[in-house]
Amino acid sequence: MKLKRITFDFADIELLNALAKEAFPPEEYIAPIELIEMSQKTNLDFWALYEDKSFIGFSVIVTHKTMVYLFFLAINPTVRSLGYGSIALSELIRKYPSYQHVVDMEMIDNNASNIAQRIKRKKFYLKNGYMETGHYLSYFGVSYEIMCKNKDFDFELFKELLKTIPIRNFNPIFFN
Repeated sequence: MKLKRITFDFADIELLNALAKEAFPPEEYIAPIELIEMSQKTNLDFWALYEDKSFIGFSVIVTHKTMVYLFFLAINPTVRSLGYGSIALSELIRKYPSYQHVVDMEMIDNNASNIAQRIKRKKFYLKNGYMETGHYLSYFGVSYEIMCKNKDFDFELFKELLKTIPIRNFNPIFFN
């Protein structure tokens, strides 16, 4: 798998837009053009994922000091469950080797309409070496569990990192 930086002249913009709309619910969706703009001005890296010449998906990474936050990861539905998500995570570890890797995912909620998807997603991250931190956050009306690649999760640094994300009305609330 190859990572390719997404910029305003990205050739597969239609595929990117379609995947972003398909992969994320409206309350989590950010238009790719906005992500490109943020990546030009901030500590946000916007990567396309390719296998040979095929667009497989994308990731959005926020870096701050010694931490990397996987803000978005989306794999094309035609190739989901074929290992590309795990390969993408491995590539991101290689790209940011000296960073603490953090992700958040929708909390397991038995009343959620997508409970099966949430359970599958958590199993995916656990299988790929992420661990529960015992910390949670909520933003835009959705509650998330925070997971980290190593045991020494720096919660204060994570809160600092989130303050660097320039999204209007993005004010996470933290809880345990």
